[in-house]
Amino acid sequence: MPLNAQLKIAQSVNKVTYAKVSDSNCCAKKQQKYSIADFSQAKRQAGSMCATGKGKHRLCSLSALLLVLVAQTVHVEYARADYENTWNLYYEPPCCTGSSAAHHLRHHKEHVQDFSCGPLHYKTFYMDERNNALYVGAMDRIFRLNLRNISQSICERDVLILEPTGSDILNCVSKGKREVECRNHIRVIQPMNFNGQKLYVCGTNAHNPKDYVINANLTHLPRSQYVPGIGLGIGKCPYDPADNSTAVYVENGNPFGLPALYAGTNAEFTKADSVIFRSDLYNLTNGRKEANFKRTVKYDSKLLDKPNFVGSFEIGEFVYFFFREHAVEYINCGKAVYSRVARVCKNDRGGKYMISQNWATYLKARMNCSISSEFPFYFNEIQSVYKMPTDDTKFYATFTTNTNGLIGSAVCSYDIRDINAAFDGKFKEQATSNSAWLPVLNSKVPEPRPGTCHNDTATLPDSVLNFIRKHPLMDKAVDHEFGNPVFFKRDVILTKLVVDKIRIDKLNQEFLVYFVATTSGHIYKIVQFMHYGQRHSNLVDIFEASPHSEPIREMTLSHKTGSLYVATDHQVKQIDIAMCARRYDSCFRCVSDPYCGWDKDVNACRPYQLGLLQDVANETSGICDTSVLRKKVTSSYGQTLHLSCFVKMPEVLRKKQTRWYHHSTEKGRYEVRYTPTKYIDTNEGGLVLLAVNEGDGGRYDSYLDGTLLCSYGVTVDAHRCSPPSQKQDYQKIYSHWCNEFEKYKSAMKQWQAKQEQCGLKDKTGPISSNGKHVNDVFSTMLWSDPEAQKSSKQTRKM
Repeated sequence: MPLNAQLKIAQSVNKVTYAKVSDSNCCAKKQQKYSIADFSQAKRQAGSMCATGKGKHRLCSLSALLLVLVAQTVHVEYARADYENTWNLYYEPPCCTGSSAAHHLRHHKEHVQDFSCGPLHYKTFYMDERNNALYVGAMDRIFRLNLRNISQSICERDVLILEPTGSDILNCVSKGKREVECRNHIRVIQPMNFNGQKLYVCGTNAHNPKDYVINANLTHLPRSQYVPGIGLGIGKCPYDPADNSTAVYVENGNPFGLPALYAGTNAEFTKADSVIFRSDLYNLTNGRKEANFKRTVKYDSKLLDKPNFVGSFEIGEFVYFFFREHAVEYINCGKAVYSRVARVCKNDRGGKYMISQNWATYLKARMNCSISSEFPFYFNEIQSVYKMPTDDTKFYATFTTNTNGLIGSAVCSYDIRDINAAFDGKFKEQATSNSAWLPVLNSKVPEPRPGTCHNDTATLPDSVLNFIRKHPLMDKAVDHEFGNPVFFKRDVILTKLVVDKIRIDKLNQEFLVYFVATTSGHIYKIVQFMHYGQRHSNLVDIFEASPHSEPIREMTLSHKTGSLYVATDHQVKQIDIAMCARRYDSCFRCVSDPYCGWDKDVNACRPYQLGLLQDVANETSGICDTSVLRKKVTSSYGQTLHLSCFVKMPEVLRKKQTRWYHHSTEKGRYEVRYTPTKYIDTNEGGLVLLAVNEGDGGRYDSYLDGTLLCSYGVTVDAHRCSPPSQKQDYQKIYSHWCNEFEKYKSAMKQWQAKQEQCGLKDKTGPISSNGKHVNDVFSTMLWSDPEAQKSSKQTRKM
């Protein structure tokens, strides 16, 4: 067998072996015993390998034999096993997906519950903590799930079916829509009163929107409880189930004190009419209509230009809408999409005459989410917005760049005072179609100020009504808090988010925890805190929340159950927000999660309570040093040794710098640096030691940004002449042989390089009668054996 071919095989075996070192699927090792028959079979295979090269010298036989043995070991043992000479101390368990392995399945069931009745496109949530219920809007169905354990819900029992009629389906299909689009996708579920005994529901109904009022126990109302104005859902929810829309049911503050639904959606099949809408106002006692609906002016791009709505909230005397749309102020420079916040007064009664059905207080402003610098980098497209139920002063939103270019996402937070300040600022206008958009002079703004709330907007002067219709856009953008995003990342699309606030009174500490979903089904867990008056954010975890990388369609959080609820097209999941021991097996990761603390007495991560170690702000140096895992390993002379703290480096740690330090008796403590012939760094933060010798013994410590991760005590066994008896011994011999051969190759290359520098190549030096230089590799061994000489000639022909 040609020597070059042997080297290629050896390199390929080494590549396979090292690839398996970083394999995150290392779960279990199969025990393999080698018998005399196995050895004989390997020997026969080695013989056949050498026979193909028509050579019988001892080097070929030995190397081929070792290659066969190692290849068998790789094939049998390394399929799903860790490398024999690889040591890992930490293993990051999967969060929310099942596994065929029994221990993974048990782990999964401890803190994750799921519910599914098939691929029903679960997209809408309404959570009623008072009544321990989570309502889920899906295709043709509304489910009422047990909030404490959604897996206890039953498909056939906890459901109300709302299917479209056959004629609606046929009409939809005849317009070119797919069958799945011609179903009744429930897009709005809102409580109609404080106790939540009645629910307002709206669905796409085969591209013919329809709304309903139902009981909270998922039964239809009796005819004696007829609710006026219910049946036609146009303007209240979208035609297309893929469209983004929003709705909020408002009980108080509307004209005549009557309840109404506020919605942002498309009001036409062709999607040409986008609208911010308030439903007709009915006296629910006598059924009489007291006021007509209100809406934005139809087909006016200054008010709305192809918007995608992401959220709406009732705060004080206003209803706020969040959306992204084509930027009308940028139209002279090209096309762009900007994020907006708009507001209307709840007691808006419209204008006069022809505009009596249109808003008289509608204003909108741009939302700024950007990385601050001399030339800011903008995330222009809002994807989701969240407001904590107990705090009306803060909004949290996810933004992305345009997905047709470089992809990036960010999370920004906003204060309601900054939003209202933008609406109290200057207006923006374009004097002519070719003019730039500029702020309006204060002297041109009529009184009373447009956009403010009045008892009866229909009595406002014409100058005010005309001005607000022509100037709905504010000049100043709403800036995010603290001048920079809470979090940003490239190459990922962040979508839904929820935010939790954790307060530890005895320690006077407060943390905000962001759970942010992605289009690939992952959830980013981000912690924000104040440290010496400055805001800081840390990414503490990333876990998979949906199988098969499905996008997360909806998400909500319950303080009552301490659970996160996520919906995909195929299922709904309930995930414990304080996973602790189920997620972290190391102190340094546990203490950075505000839900958790490290119990040093039992070396376990637990839900936080006083007395446990916690260091979210990374203020305490060496807090985990006493809890660091330490392991003693023994290596043979010439062996390759792989030391690693992780089977797979957690994603949240990959941007941090890992350093290894060696404590040796000869050199003391020094940092181990990359050397291609001795030390190799791995992608998982590990260290590979090549050709281990006596000087490599001692302690190896791994540090991540100054924090001790793990420690190894390495002992080198210098006895290398004992006859091999087990599979590991053959590996050691093969490893030693490989290292020795690499040394020979390296020395030969250096010698040849020096010869070339001196101009002596092919000109000087003794040449044999066969044309071989006496100092060529293995020349002494080859030319001393006539049989080997014959083999070498045949090898060169190959």
